Amino acid sequence: MSYLFAIAASDISIGEALGNMIVGFGVVFVVLLFLCGVISLFKFIGKLDKSSQKAKAPVKTPAKAAPAPAKAAAPAKPAGVGGEDGAVVAAILAAVAQQCGPNAKVTSITRSN
Repeated sequence: MSYLFAIAASDISIGEALGNMIVGFGVVFVVLLFLCGVISLFKFIGKLDKSSQKAKAPVKTPAKAAPAPAKAAAPAKPAGVGGEDGAVVAAILAAVAQQCGPNAKVTSITRSN
């Protein structure tokens, strides 16, 4: 291993290596600055879109009857938990959320016998 390093190290001087490194870092940071500039221009795209929507005259259409409200979906049960156990798990999760705040995360639920 050291033999291969010696061969590679003999072909280039420290000055050349540092120069290559500086040029490489320079290219990376110039590209990053360019990307930051492009990303900062995205805020103007939304403004242009809003102004073009305002420029168009709104077309009024006759009002239609509102569709019937959809049925509320039943709350999803956790996988592998059914019946009364699901209610217990939901109560425990509600207590944890109240105690720990909205950032609490339950990663697994195991049954103890």
